[in-house]
Amino acid sequence: MRKAGIILVAAAIAAIFAGTSLAEGLRVAVIDVNKILNDSDAGKAAKKKMEARYEELKKTIDVKQEEARRIKEEIDKQKVMLGKEKLKEKEDALQAKVNELRRMTQEGEREMQTRQGELTREVLKSVEAKVDVVVKADKLDLVLEKSAGVIHYDDSMDITQRVLALVNADGKAAPEKKAAPEKKGSGGGK
Repeated sequence: MRKAGIILVAAAIAAIFAGTSLAEGLRVAVIDVNKILNDSDAGKAAKKKMEARYEELKKTIDVKQEEARRIKEEIDKQKVMLGKEKLKEKEDALQAKVNELRRMTQEGEREMQTRQGELTREVLKSVEAKVDVVVKADKLDLVLEKSAGVIHYDDSMDITQRVLALVNADGKAAPEKKAAPEKKGSGGGK
């Protein structure tokens, strides 16, 4: 029995040292994708588009809200003087405005969520492509996202700034890339 215990301990120690030697060759990096989404030119442009659309929706909703407020004030002022039928008409009109406002708000929220998803996906595609470039260049085995439970890392493992620079450089080259297919496609036919 004692002999089996010693063999088991020896095997465990061997496994630990074997695992350590494998881990020594593992090349790991850390990235903060949220920082890239927020600080990249593409991320900032996406945020600007979102804010501009939000302001448009907000103005439209504010106009409807003001209309509903006016109807409500009108009802409150004329409640005593209006007959039951007129009062009912005004209350129905107010309820219709409130329902329309609620519908517009919900549609606006859905639109904003959809747009945010689309714009974020576009930036993330670029980030993923640039992470691949850095992974291949540095021959990395593993890239961890900072917000995914990384507790401690050496700053030299952080590739965020390199990827951010590549994403920004790609964004500046994009207008040239868009012009190239137009020239290429104009010379041919079916």
